[in-house]
Amino acid sequence: MVATLWHIPGDADDPLPDTPMPPTITPLPLHLSAPFTIAHGTSTRRTNALVQIGGGWGEGALPPYYPHRLDDIAGYVRALPDDLLTGDAALHLEHALDRLPDGPEPARAAVDMALHDRWARQLGHPLYRLWGLDPADSPLSSYTLAIPASEDALREQLAALRGFPILKLKLGTGSLETDEAIVRIARDTTSARLCVDANGAWSVDHAARIIPRLAACEVLFVEQPIPDEATADWKHLRQQLPADAPPLIADESVQTSTDVLRLHDAVDGVNVKLAKAGGLREARRMIGLARTLELRVMIGCMIESSLALTAAAHLAPLADYADLDAFLLIDDDPFVGATMQQGRLTLPERPGLGVQKKPSE
Repeated sequence: MVATLWHIPGDADDPLPDTPMPPTITPLPLHLSAPFTIAHGTSTRRTNALVQIGGGWGEGALPPYYPHRLDDIAGYVRALPDDLLTGDAALHLEHALDRLPDGPEPARAAVDMALHDRWARQLGHPLYRLWGLDPADSPLSSYTLAIPASEDALREQLAALRGFPILKLKLGTGSLETDEAIVRIARDTTSARLCVDANGAWSVDHAARIIPRLAACEVLFVEQPIPDEATADWKHLRQQLPADAPPLIADESVQTSTDVLRLHDAVDGVNVKLAKAGGLREARRMIGLARTLELRVMIGCMIESSLALTAAAHLAPLADYADLDAFLLIDDDPFVGATMQQGRLTLPERPGLGVQKKPSE
């Protein structure tokens, strides 16, 4: 099985091939419209993996703070069973997904996404409709503000986003005072609802100190306040917080459904991302388990194109929170899919994921 690394294959609206074609993988460079700083570092561009399987599209996010690279995705795609799309196998989605080998989660996510896209396109309906979901049930999405370079920069960002209903503030500057000041400035400047994400930058003691102060700013939730390693640390943090503290949402600490079960009595909710979960099927499992355990659910994203963002948006009707804004941060998104107007997501009505390539200029 051959994986190419030289061009983006044909348009997503091309007819599905009559005979199985070898999967292809290409680099998907994405340039950010402005430097994006979080506790892990600053990015100006990312290169994700773009996979096409029999006319279906998938994307694997490759953030620099994760261990996987494009070669890992290519190796996984080369190892896929040769008969994965033989005969009617492409219509037997669950069987095809059952046969996927273990491997890097972004690789599994890209392949899983492509198989869902192909399956729904063959059946002639948007994926959400085949799942029995109504896009109107989707929550408003937040818009994420990177850690600002200065107070003036923060105020400029807030002014530019006037009218956006939910803003997520990235924290983890290395100073609790600066982190708190970011939230207080935002609270004094905007009427938007606020949530915060420290990307694991605080110790348990620091988190226990700052979270009650952030509660005074009426934040919706606090995402990943502490590093992701120890369940005991999450439980220790919860014990130190007052009963009226904002909900704790786990992100980096929750990769798959196993982690949902592990942390269910230490957090209030989980951030489900396709690149972490290994695709749409595992993401749905995570959501179902979280609901059973009475946890809140966020559908989140990495720095991804409209392809992966739209795939995740098909799950948004199952969520309490959505954070699916990354395509708004990209200058050269090669795809058109879901759109957003002041936080309101609109899913395409085309079959499959509903994503199309932008016409070449």
